[in-house]
Amino acid sequence: MTETDPPEITAAARGPSGAEMLLATPPWLAITRLAAPTTLVMLVAATSNVLYTYFVSRLGSDAIAAVSLVFPVSLLATTAMAGGVGAGASSAVARALGAGRRREAMHIGEHALALSVALGLLFALLILVGGPALFRVMGGKGRVLESAVGFARIMFGGATITFVAAMFDSIMRGEGNVRVPAIWSSTSLGLQILLTPLLMFVAGWGLTGAALAVLASQLIAAVPRARHMFGELGLLARSTWPPRLSIVPFREILRVGVPASLSTIISNLGVMVLTAVVAHLGEAHLAAYGLGSRLDFLLLSIAYGVGAAVLTLVGLATGAGRPELARSYVLRAGILIFAILALPSVLLWWRPGLWLDLFSDDPAIRGVGAQYLRIIGPSYPLMGISMLLAFAFQGLGRAGAPLALMSIRMIAVLAAALVCTQWLGMADRAVFAAVAVGNAVSAAALCVLFARVQARSRRPSAA
Repeated sequence: MTETDPPEITAAARGPSGAEMLLATPPWLAITRLAAPTTLVMLVAATSNVLYTYFVSRLGSDAIAAVSLVFPVSLLATTAMAGGVGAGASSAVARALGAGRRREAMHIGEHALALSVALGLLFALLILVGGPALFRVMGGKGRVLESAVGFARIMFGGATITFVAAMFDSIMRGEGNVRVPAIWSSTSLGLQILLTPLLMFVAGWGLTGAALAVLASQLIAAVPRARHMFGELGLLARSTWPPRLSIVPFREILRVGVPASLSTIISNLGVMVLTAVVAHLGEAHLAAYGLGSRLDFLLLSIAYGVGAAVLTLVGLATGAGRPELARSYVLRAGILIFAILALPSVLLWWRPGLWLDLFSDDPAIRGVGAQYLRIIGPSYPLMGISMLLAFAFQGLGRAGAPLALMSIRMIAVLAAALVCTQWLGMADRAVFAAVAVGNAVSAAALCVLFARVQARSRRPSAA
């Protein structure tokens, strides 16, 4: 598992999108080629979520409240899987392929799929048993609680479908194949947009139909992914199923996947706590913060697409023993992210109404929202840099550093926000300033840490 595959095996198994071809591509072209499809999918997903919320809203306030209870749990599960364990699989596959160890990459892919099945079954069981208590603690009562439990049991009862489809995409991205995941992720989202109103209203299944629409869409789009993965050109073409499981591939996946999962979980929990802090300031503050957070998600979708590309490229370069190429990818991607996010940052700092006026004409909401965009908005490029470097560390196989910095940042920001609002009696500006400063400090710290890691990687070659 640690030795390079024999030449005849490597050559026979290698597809046309091999690691050597991707590493030979000029860095700017490689980054844009891998980033564009993933970024497009993220934007399609954001649109799909808006439409899904609209369809659910047609069922009334109880349905909206029920889905709102389930949404944070769903977000935690999907981000921990795709951005955590999936990132670990992508990193491990990329590093193995970069080193020319195709057979090792295949074993990692087999174990990653087995892990996604096991996690999906475990999560479904946890929600089946503990769902009512969880949603009750989150504030669900009466019909809202009953609807949330029913919706979640269907949605998460099929968690294995969701997790396996996401793992297919993660493995393929580790190979440098972003075309197939983009095509079938977009297809799944498109099917969801079509099936949701059909099952909810035409079939008359209500929230049950909304949950089934998601699972049906994901299942349909998972089939061609599986055909590609196990087909002639797929990484698992020579795989036998079920595979012989061993500890080494799991360790390679989880040494990146566990810290990455914890980072996403901590980030989402931090947002939830910060939302509660802002909510105590008033309804206008909560509404404005919600509008700002949606803009954050939309803009950082772009950073996610570029970051996912960097994870693959850095992993390939690391496996190939080319740290200077990894550094080149990160530098160019950082310039790209900063330039892309700087434009809306400046524009919305100058004219916050360009975003806020789309959703509200309430002067109080627009006033607080303008403060949000003028204080936090300039830090958007730095948020993008932080996300990019977190992905780069995952590509290096070192996800612990971003986790530590994420934890420190989140604790510091929440502590500052609580002290300023609860004890010092300060208003929303203090909360927004704490977030902005946290964004700047974490970006600077990650830059310094990455530079040190790169400096250490150059010392043996210079010796």
